[in-house]
Amino acid sequence: MPPLDQDPIDPEIAATLDAIDATLAGEPVDGRYAEVAEIALLLASDRPQVPPAFAQSMDQKVERRFAAVATDRPRRRRYARFWEAAGAVAAGVALIVAIVVVAGGGHGASVGASSSASEGVTSAAASSSAGSAGPGSAASTAARAPSRASKAQPALVPPTNSSTGSSASGSPAFGSASSSTSAPTIQPPTTGRKVVQGAQLNLTASPNRIDDVAQEIYNVVGQANGIVENSSVTQGGPGGAANFQLSLPSAGLGQTMSQLSSLNYAQVVSRTDSSQDITDQYGAATRALGDARALRTSLLKQLANATTTEQVNSLNAQIHDAEASISSDQATVNRLNHQVNYSEVYVTVQAKPVAAPVSHGGGGFTLGRAAHDAGRVLMVAAGVALIAIAALTPVALVVALGWWVASALKRRRREQALDSV
Repeated sequence: MPPLDQDPIDPEIAATLDAIDATLAGEPVDGRYAEVAEIALLLASDRPQVPPAFAQSMDQKVERRFAAVATDRPRRRRYARFWEAAGAVAAGVALIVAIVVVAGGGHGASVGASSSASEGVTSAAASSSAGSAGPGSAASTAARAPSRASKAQPALVPPTNSSTGSSASGSPAFGSASSSTSAPTIQPPTTGRKVVQGAQLNLTASPNRIDDVAQEIYNVVGQANGIVENSSVTQGGPGGAANFQLSLPSAGLGQTMSQLSSLNYAQVVSRTDSSQDITDQYGAATRALGDARALRTSLLKQLANATTTEQVNSLNAQIHDAEASISSDQATVNRLNHQVNYSEVYVTVQAKPVAAPVSHGGGGFTLGRAAHDAGRVLMVAAGVALIAIAALTPVALVVALGWWVASALKRRRREQALDSV
């Protein structure tokens, strides 16, 4: 604490204090400070008298209090505890970071191991049943799609867009391509070519999540402005399945397939992407349409110059055939354009097989079974206690360090105050 005489005092305040001192000492003061002198005399007259015994005891206590203070204390000691506190704080922070890193590394390893194991079991269990569901089964069971689940489950809402006569749904999809890792998008080069694309996606999900996966598929198709040409969803019971025949815009097929491969409640068993170049077929259909239109134009000109009934009847028959060819060729061109612009995608969802409960054999209560159950209870209790200790240790360290630093700072301020006297 710096001495008070180091702070500058206002000259007017200093003159007033001098006038008060002079008044109490019985000396004359300037007339400007007459009021201050009068107040000082009034306060001095009203001041209570301190008993001599009390004043002597207070002086003795003050002398005993400052007698143990060494006048030659080294100045370096006032900073020693500060650096000790700083070092302790740094050590505590390093310990907390080490605990977090060790705990996070172990947790990540266990999660990675469990996820890889679950994916292997899922692929092995669902590969045998994924191939049996195809477009034919979806078409045959479309009329039998009413839900057989409990009444508490929400109804599935298929997507609607402008191509089906309704406004597009604005509800967000349950899953997104950025929320989880998915297979890389396969996109064939289509610059200047007419390419028909298609895909087959086989998924697996828990039996109680079939309806959730179906709703996710509906939401993804609605966001992509696609069409659900055929669908069937069977839920409830020990298993379940869902089949979808989709028509998706080819321009965003890669992104849509990534979203379908990254649903929250489903895992990918297999995915097949296909493409077919129909540039030559499209060119032949376009040329045939142009030739038919040119033929009809020529026949109409001949009909305008015909003079006999036989010529008129013959030209009308040829014009009728030319118009039929134009209609057929136009339908072929439209069909090819639709195949290029919209890709056929088949999605199947199969329920995961439910593991049979492990049988521990017959018999009643035995000492060995009791020991086994007691061991499991103790293991669980020990695990809970270890987790609680791991969670509370950083908090306890921070509280202890804060208390220690506060005590060191308080001690340092007290020593500075004593040194400045």
